[in-house]
Amino acid sequence: MPRRRINVSVSHDEFEDLNNALEDHRDGFKQRAEEATNGFGLEPGYWSDRAQEVESLRVSVHEHSTLESDRRELSPTERQAGTDPRPSLDQDFDSR
Repeated sequence: MPRRRINVSVSHDEFEDLNNALEDHRDGFKQRAEEATNGFGLEPGYWSDRAQEVESLRVSVHEHSTLESDRRELSPTERQAGTDPRPSLDQDFDSR
């Protein structure tokens, strides 16, 4: 299947919304897998595989995300002065 590359810039809240949406989507597939064990819909393995694919996507989003201020290079003046004007960032990565 062809792959797509996306490059988006989102706020912290939007990033958390994306993470929550992926978790909900994953959990929906897990629920369908449980229902499938009772004879509803497709085979449980299909839904379990889909849940794992979404979880892999969620993990990949976290692994490939960077804070934009982290990517900015210091100017020669900032390097010479030994000051870093970039804000100190606390990353509260939640690896549920």
